Amino acid sequence: MRTPRRATLVLVAAALVAALLAADAGADDVTTTAGKKLNGTLVSVDAQGITFTTGEAKVPIPGRDIVVVDLPGKDKVMKYSKDTPYTEIELTDGSTIRLAKFALKGKKFEGDQLPGPSGVAAPTYDIPMGSVLLAMKKADDPKQREAWKKMLTTRGKRDMYVIERPDGLTYLQGTIHAGTDDGTEINFEKEGAKPGETEKLRQNRSAGFVFYQPQPATVAPTICLVGDVYGNSLNAAAIAVSPQGVTVTTVSGAKVTYASTSALAKLNYALGNVAYLSDLQPQVDGADFAMEERKLNPAVAFLADRSLSNDSIKLDNQTFPKGLCVAPDTALTYNINGDYSQFKATAGIDENGANATSAAKLTIEGDGQVLFSETLRRKDKAKNVVLTVKGVKQLKIIVEADTPLNGNYVTLAEVRVQK
Repeated sequence: MRTPRRATLVLVAAALVAALLAADAGADDVTTTAGKKLNGTLVSVDAQGITFTTGEAKVPIPGRDIVVVDLPGKDKVMKYSKDTPYTEIELTDGSTIRLAKFALKGKKFEGDQLPGPSGVAAPTYDIPMGSVLLAMKKADDPKQREAWKKMLTTRGKRDMYVIERPDGLTYLQGTIHAGTDDGTEINFEKEGAKPGETEKLRQNRSAGFVFYQPQPATVAPTICLVGDVYGNSLNAAAIAVSPQGVTVTTVSGAKVTYASTSALAKLNYALGNVAYLSDLQPQVDGADFAMEERKLNPAVAFLADRSLSNDSIKLDNQTFPKGLCVAPDTALTYNINGDYSQFKATAGIDENGANATSAAKLTIEGDGQVLFSETLRRKDKAKNVVLTVKGVKQLKIIVEADTPLNGNYVTLAEVRVQK
């Protein structure tokens, strides 16, 4: 539901306001969804949004109208040249962290920070191995990045120890159990080896690692995209501000802690390249409707941004401007080309035409893997669905009838994918 998310954003923004006013008053900009950019000082936050001063005027801005808040580090973002090579760790939630070098020690990644702006303290990192999708060396080299992209199309359900050769990249498949305490080697179980039979492989002889991470049962919602002066991009599930600094916790569970907000460049509330499924054209598959059903809804497999009664989408007495209303025995397939990291929706049974016994099974698949499957009932509260879709090329939404002809259309309010 929207209300808890809005409350979370309000609390996060309030904490950031306090920090900004204390250290960097007057350094803030707000860009609105109407395309306006306001320069001034963030003054206060309430349940409706923020109050921002521009000159002598105090301007209230609803939270839903905020695209981005620019922070003190917005003019200090480093642009690393070819003389400053870097590595990159990509998390399962799509976050990216740039480091001078990295090493896997035990089940956590450690690294050396790249040079930063003068007077800005380097952040500290807590990166569990279970949060990492890949760790790539020579990430500054466009040819190397292209080679990685090509190689990743061949990956399976095993970890990969990547090796660079004159003719390109190759790899060993198996399981990376952990790094040695000094970060020089990894304990690697090759594919086909006896269970528990491992060998040590040198980390400095590898071009990087790829981890097979099964889809988690639950995923924390992203509240905003955090950018910092080091070029890191973090999909934040939580932001904590204290006298000791600012800690950003990513959706995948990694943490980055900054000494102050001077190392932060922006908070992107638009979340960067959000695609609403109601704006996309899916491939539609489904059984023919019975004649009685056709009289009510003539061969309508799904409706975009409207309900069965041709009115606004509504769940739990809340109206939503965007979403899908999907008929039973329908499958919608969207080509998202691996460009997105998260799927979000509020799911329930359409309130228009549904009776108290209405129910339908909703299944969501990513490249054939079931990410979510649950029976939704009209009498139950709508359900927040948040899924990781990192690397997924085809997203499929399947609605199956629980009982026939009882108005069991599934509503997916605000259904979207985001980077």
